[in-house]
Amino acid sequence: MAAAQLISRGKRRTAAYLKAFLSSDSETSRLQGHQDLHNLLEHFLSPERSIDDPENLEWLQWLVAGGDTPEDFAKIVRRHDNATTCGLVWTANFVAYRCRTCGISPCMSLCADCFQAGNHTGHDFNMFRSQAGGACDCGDTSVMKTSGFCHRHGPGRNMNVPPCPHDVLAVAEAIIPRILLRVVQHFRDHCRPGIDAYEADMDAVHDADSVLTYLHDLTRMGAAMRKVLTHFLTNPQTYKNFTYGSTPSVQKDAFTRTFVQHYSRVSVVLVKASDADTMSNRVVHISVQLFSNEDLTRQMVETHQLLEIVLAALVHMMENIQIQSALHDPDHNFHMVVNCSSSTLKDHRYWPLVSDLINILSHRSTAAMFMSNSSLLSMWAEFVSLFTGMNLNVRELEHHVEFEPNTYYAAFSAELEACASPMWTLVGHCKQKNTDHLCRAVIDSCLTTLQDWFDAICFQETPPPLQVSFHFPLHRHLAVFISQAVRNGAINIDTILGDPDFLVKLMAHPLQIQVALCEIHSGMWVRNGLQIKGQAMTYVQCHFCCSMIDLDIFLLQLCTSRLDPDYCVRTVLERFSVDEFLSLAVVPSALPMNLDQELSMLQGALLLLCTLQSTRTHLGLNERDLLRQEMVSQLCMSDRTHSQLMDLHPKMPERTTGSNQMKDFEAALKEVADFKAPNFEAGGMQQGTYTPKASVWEHEFDPIFILVRAVHRRDFQTAMDRYTTHMKQAGLMEGSESPWPPFRQLQKVLHTYQGIRKILNSKTLHGLLFCILWKALTLSQSLPEPIIYLCIYLLDMAVDPMCNKPAAAAKEDVAACVPDKRWEQWFPSSNILTNLRHEIQYISVPLPQQESMEDLEDIPEENEEDMDTASPTPSRLGFTLAPNVVRGGNVVVTRSREGQTRKSPDASTASSESRDQGSSSCDDTSGSEPMDTTSSSNELKIEVKQSILSMLVKLHDKLSKDTDHYQPPETWEDADLKWSRGSRKHKARDGAHVIGRLLDRIAATCQENLDKLKQLCCKTTPKKFHRRASDGGDREERRRKARDKQAKLLAEFAAKQRTFLESTSMDEDDSGEGASAESPEKEVAQEEEVYDCVICGQTDPSTPDRPIGRVVLLLASSVLGHRTSKDEPPRLPCSDGATLDMLNCGNTYDLRQTVMQDNFQMSSCLQSVSVGWFGGVYVQSCGHFLHSDCHKSYIRSLRSPDYQHTTQNIDVDKGEFTCPLCRQLANSVLPCQPHQHPLQKLAMEKKRYGSHKKTTPAKEQIKSEQEKAALAQKAAEASKPEEKQKADQAQASTSEELPSQEDKPEDKKDEESGRVSPEFPRSIPTPWRQQAHVMKENQTLDPKPEFQRMIKDLGEVLRKATNADCEDDSILRQGVEAIMEDITKATYPKYKVFPKSSVDESLNVFVHSVARTNLELELVQIGNTIVNHSSSSRKFGFVDLLHVLRFHFNATGMDSLWSKLTTLYSDEEERTCSVRLHPELLMLVEKRETPMVLRDASALLIQLTLSLPWPISKAHFTCIVRVLFTLLYTQSLVDISCRFSEEERKAWREAGTDKAASTECMMTESMLSCLISHLVHTPLYHDTDTDLQRVDISQSVWSPHSVEHHIQKYCIHSLRIAALLRRHLFKEDLPDCQNPEQEFQTLVKFLDLQHVPLPTRGDASAARERPFTSASCLHWAVPATQMISHWCQDFTSFVNRKQGPAKLQPRGGYKSLLLKNFAWQLPCLLRPPSSYDSIFQYHRQRQCTMCCSVPKEPALCMVCGELLCMKGGCCRQQSVMECVQHSISCGAGTGVFLVVNSSTIIVVRGPRACLWGSLYLDSHGEEDRDLRRGRPLYLSEDRFRVLTQQWISHSFDHMCKRWLWHHNRL
Repeated sequence: MAAAQLISRGKRRTAAYLKAFLSSDSETSRLQGHQDLHNLLEHFLSPERSIDDPENLEWLQWLVAGGDTPEDFAKIVRRHDNATTCGLVWTANFVAYRCRTCGISPCMSLCADCFQAGNHTGHDFNMFRSQAGGACDCGDTSVMKTSGFCHRHGPGRNMNVPPCPHDVLAVAEAIIPRILLRVVQHFRDHCRPGIDAYEADMDAVHDADSVLTYLHDLTRMGAAMRKVLTHFLTNPQTYKNFTYGSTPSVQKDAFTRTFVQHYSRVSVVLVKASDADTMSNRVVHISVQLFSNEDLTRQMVETHQLLEIVLAALVHMMENIQIQSALHDPDHNFHMVVNCSSSTLKDHRYWPLVSDLINILSHRSTAAMFMSNSSLLSMWAEFVSLFTGMNLNVRELEHHVEFEPNTYYAAFSAELEACASPMWTLVGHCKQKNTDHLCRAVIDSCLTTLQDWFDAICFQETPPPLQVSFHFPLHRHLAVFISQAVRNGAINIDTILGDPDFLVKLMAHPLQIQVALCEIHSGMWVRNGLQIKGQAMTYVQCHFCCSMIDLDIFLLQLCTSRLDPDYCVRTVLERFSVDEFLSLAVVPSALPMNLDQELSMLQGALLLLCTLQSTRTHLGLNERDLLRQEMVSQLCMSDRTHSQLMDLHPKMPERTTGSNQMKDFEAALKEVADFKAPNFEAGGMQQGTYTPKASVWEHEFDPIFILVRAVHRRDFQTAMDRYTTHMKQAGLMEGSESPWPPFRQLQKVLHTYQGIRKILNSKTLHGLLFCILWKALTLSQSLPEPIIYLCIYLLDMAVDPMCNKPAAAAKEDVAACVPDKRWEQWFPSSNILTNLRHEIQYISVPLPQQESMEDLEDIPEENEEDMDTASPTPSRLGFTLAPNVVRGGNVVVTRSREGQTRKSPDASTASSESRDQGSSSCDDTSGSEPMDTTSSSNELKIEVKQSILSMLVKLHDKLSKDTDHYQPPETWEDADLKWSRGSRKHKARDGAHVIGRLLDRIAATCQENLDKLKQLCCKTTPKKFHRRASDGGDREERRRKARDKQAKLLAEFAAKQRTFLESTSMDEDDSGEGASAESPEKEVAQEEEVYDCVICGQTDPSTPDRPIGRVVLLLASSVLGHRTSKDEPPRLPCSDGATLDMLNCGNTYDLRQTVMQDNFQMSSCLQSVSVGWFGGVYVQSCGHFLHSDCHKSYIRSLRSPDYQHTTQNIDVDKGEFTCPLCRQLANSVLPCQPHQHPLQKLAMEKKRYGSHKKTTPAKEQIKSEQEKAALAQKAAEASKPEEKQKADQAQASTSEELPSQEDKPEDKKDEESGRVSPEFPRSIPTPWRQQAHVMKENQTLDPKPEFQRMIKDLGEVLRKATNADCEDDSILRQGVEAIMEDITKATYPKYKVFPKSSVDESLNVFVHSVARTNLELELVQIGNTIVNHSSSSRKFGFVDLLHVLRFHFNATGMDSLWSKLTTLYSDEEERTCSVRLHPELLMLVEKRETPMVLRDASALLIQLTLSLPWPISKAHFTCIVRVLFTLLYTQSLVDISCRFSEEERKAWREAGTDKAASTECMMTESMLSCLISHLVHTPLYHDTDTDLQRVDISQSVWSPHSVEHHIQKYCIHSLRIAALLRRHLFKEDLPDCQNPEQEFQTLVKFLDLQHVPLPTRGDASAARERPFTSASCLHWAVPATQMISHWCQDFTSFVNRKQGPAKLQPRGGYKSLLLKNFAWQLPCLLRPPSSYDSIFQYHRQRQCTMCCSVPKEPALCMVCGELLCMKGGCCRQQSVMECVQHSISCGAGTGVFLVVNSSTIIVVRGPRACLWGSLYLDSHGEEDRDLRRGRPLYLSEDRFRVLTQQWISHSFDHMCKRWLWHHNRL
């Protein structure tokens, strides 16, 4: 059948037709089916058609399905998935798991489904994000243990799964090969060899993406479909016949053979690839799956020479980048090294080949085959030699390098990855038994190649001093295999390294590296740039030290143990260039370096000698001890996190296979460190760290090893500081000076390396120590302390019994005069115990040729006093001929020419100098006649007569500040006992105590040394100690006098300054007016509050002309709006069934406000509610003050270019700045209200009377934004249906029929009402008498006349109220207007603009809501209760904020509100109200004023307070609170009556009518009965309101007790707000309340609401007789029933609108209008689950609700739980991305987001954002940002509490330091 006919039949019918023919048993039918299919495929897979044609792909999918839909076909195939392995293939950025407990190969990985289905509880696993892709190894026994398999995979898991029927895959078997051939043909057609080949390949891949994706989907159908694919890809015969029957293992073998055969091309492809990373990932992605199988790898090595192929590919890659080595003499060097600047090394193109080699060698069988093959070892050694000596550095002596090379890190990476990593893999196999022959084979190969390398570089005796290379991997290969062979105990080093000449060559380059390290730290390589210092730091870095410096040190130890010790020490000194400095006659021209460099090099040489003796990394430490030592060294330098310890450990245990080493790591960590839990310190989140135990500091702290491991020298000093701190705290300090490092005692080494101890008995070393001690005593400036304590440490190690025995060496004759620097001739023995007491008499020093005797005689002498005050010039530090020659003493210099010349000092000088120079000994002749000494020509004889022991005693006396010198033990047994006791108890000791301990140890070695010490100490003159003490006392006395003189001068200067300031202030007072002492103004000024300006430092009161303001931060807040009424905090949803309750405080009040605006006048609605639950303005202050002019100057300075670097994270143009004192962020200054005398205030009021109030900037801003909102409203109304517009017009016309007070002309209004116009200020009110009336014991429902008079008086005050308190054009007024403008700008327009309202109305509700917001937030921050509240007041002045708000609050109409609230009217008001409240007229009104029972009492309280004149009378405030409490009480009764059932309402109504209202209990019943009687005939009780059911009180029967409980709960929140307001207005402390049940009573007592004293806590009988009720606190302006009736009538007249159509009924019923005082809980962020895996697994695959796609970077709002697309352009609106938009809509500019893929919290604050940290920590208290380690993470309760507290307290700006501008891109 032709293709066109088949296509016309449709996809499904054609597919079913072909399936029937291809699966038929008839041969003819099958042939017909193949022919028809061939015709179709020729059409759809024709090369002339585009491969990405979607129509073609859709046809192929239907054809493969064989008549089923593609989705149903996939389900059918998966039912027959009998694969024992998962094999899921993933690409980059896929989340997978790796379990080291279950893994056999380090490359094993599991998909998320297999990992979750397996049992890995308690295993060492991690989650990771794949960089290049991979495949799931679940079920593969060659890669992981069977215990880690999931229930679906593994041997025998799917045996019961039936095989796939032939007819299901019949069409697929015929089509898939053709599809694959089409893909291959497509790539061949688009192959473009050349420079642009990569771009062409990428275009071809992009075109075939849809087909490749379809093939990838086929592989996911299971083993049956994968078998179809692999048949064609692996077996060439399938091109001819499509039979199958091979197993997956056979397919893998076939593919591996093909891959190995073409492996040689890999190196060529990697070198030429334009995208090296992508190509490398692709190679590794394939090879790691093949070479992880040991059997398959061994088979490829045996049959296809896999190792030879891989090594040849590596060598071929490096041969292309070879250059000639410049090591030693470039003209004679024919060795080739790799070019480190090539892209092959820089881009790590060699890594795939090295990774494959490591993977191959990780199998023990293949590694043994490798090390047993000499040709492979030779090839490998030749490959390693290409890296030996690379990246050579030549020291610059004259000019700085022009361009610093950046190749050094490529060189270090190449050695570590290409040489060291395979080396350690091989060493790991040599730890097994019966591997000695393998180690010996590698050693022989390295020795042969090394000898060839020495010949190739034409090695000289020593390397050139100006050259250094840090790369000698061939040397390090030899060292590590020798170390391992010795550990195995089956090798004799002498048979391998018996040639001394070879050892000399072998140690040359490692020693040169140590010398270069010291030179770099000394600044001698500074002209080579920073890169040379980077090389030195990398060389000792944790990742490289194990493969570099450790092996170099071991190689030096190995060579020095076999070479002559004197030669070794001499070589070290010569290579460090310090031998000339150690001479006793240093010639300036002979020193190659300056003094500081000489001292630094000497310290480096001593440190190297100490390191060779004390470091046992390869001399006997086992793996556990080495792990412990590394851990201790890192902990001593700094507290470390768990991941830092793992990363800093050279062996990197987290990268090894198996958990044995990890167990050792955890065990060692538990033994040496204590865990320090994470906390919040210094404005940042601290992670859990480990700190050393006390025993570590006392017994395991090793300064030498820390010096070796320290990347920076400051790390060692930090460790010493930590050590000193601990020892002081533990009380283990000896001495008053800083302690010396507590060097460790010598430990045993393997017998093979015992020769290293010969260094300590070297005569050259003893001479070196002698010279250092001599210079420490004779130089005018002491040697650096490190040189001295390293010298003492070498002596201490030398006298250790482990190194020598008493009289172990024969004595030799020593001349009386020994030559300078020939130290091997200075001592008679190679035993330090003998040489310690040997006294050197004279030292002959050769003279320079140009010197003459006359020149020596001209050298000036220096006395001791001059030496003490001398500056450290070179001549005083030994840069002249011998110090004793210069200074005289018992030194006689004789030079022979024709005769003898003698120079002798006088006796007195000789006597005094002999004591100072320390020349006393057993044969001391300091008091006798000077000795005549002769010498040969051109030589000087320096009289010394000192021994090491005598100089130790003198050095001890020099360092000790005691008046007593060292006292040796009496007997040898006492010395041994004294030393033993001191060794058992570790203490930190200063220099004198350390030397004293050394002398004790020397005394305990033998009797001869003890006798010598006694003799030396007896000869010491005690007088010198007293002289020293007196000299010290004189110096202290001089210092004390200098300090006293300085203090006296400072005091005199301060007195003069004080006098000048006083005179200046007196002149100002004399020139001012009204400065007499009797004036009352001055008395008032003395009581004024003064403030400290943090800029100018002046302390002044705030005045109108120069006001002082608080530094404040104004920010918008939505914290209050997110409060909920549920006791349990909301949780972050992490499952499909979890939902969030969206009913919160803000939504509830916004919905009620909307309903009220639909039913009442806008003006009365805005007067009845508070806004700001979302987007309210919160005012913060740091508590510091500024003058207004100082603030302006400060802002101007911040705008200058000089301060731009300090204002990068603040917007100065928008008024932002940092407090000059505390550096907290601020954006405005809140003016402090000046103190005014009453007469001054009256004068100001009279002066201001008649002036017109200016329009404020805040009002202008509100007006402009309201105009914008009006335009938007008109545009919205234009789109309404015609009927809706007519209804709105009718409603507007009805409301216009009634006269409005606002519509009256202002002049007429003033005439009719008799009030003062708001443009004119109020007059001084008549003060209310301060004495409060005492209420009677039994309060009834009748009002008190006194209370009525107070109400009327307050009404008069409100009639005269204005809002102008500042002088016109004063600086204070400007400041008040400026901060109000800042307050208005602090929030967003939608939170401060109210459509259909006037500017004054919008500004009024905004102003009083600002005060409400700050009071509510203050209440939240003290715990939403006064029970156990914090007594500390807030830093920002709420009263000053009230002054600003009063200035902008329009008090017009507040007297009318007061009249309606109290129902007390004047005659005119009664007439007006009677007309206004006429029921017939009300029926015609569509919208009317808000009934009083619907108004918010707290909002009314703040508005009335803002309307009162200042200062506010406490009686007035109490009166307002009492009146509003009656309203609040009535509202609670309405709320209760709505909760009653019909029967309960009837019962309470009848009970209140029957009983008399004579007691307090009956008052509640009567009022409730009266209220129900008025409301029972309204539809209010017939509405259903689900919100009422949300309240936690649910009563089956309402008793009087439950009613009282509900009333108190309803009213208590408003009482708390009133209490806070009273606290600020009158500066009273909140009452103390410890019992929550007593809080209501405490509040009413504090607010003066109770009539009688409340019973005390101890008066239990009185409480039982007369229990407290809230009704006892009511104060009625009129009889209670009258007022309740009036308020209810006002409400019922609205409810019972007979002419009102049903459509005008409020949304949600009439109950939705009631004020529901929910018990709002404290605001809280959504509580996340305890395990982070729950969040990650659920939310990383969720779709965004806006773009309906899975976000690349999903983020969760921690406030509302919404999923957002962070940094995604898909949800961008007007160039603002989704997270920034959400931070505005949800948090008014503040957003707290959890980034799902990184576990971190990002905080958005306005235009800035910062990375806060993570809420989730691992088991070690450590974050895992970006999930790089993939450890299980658990919620940190402390961090969640801190984050919530910072969100509630709005302290993100202060606590978070690293803010960045997000530019709307989050």
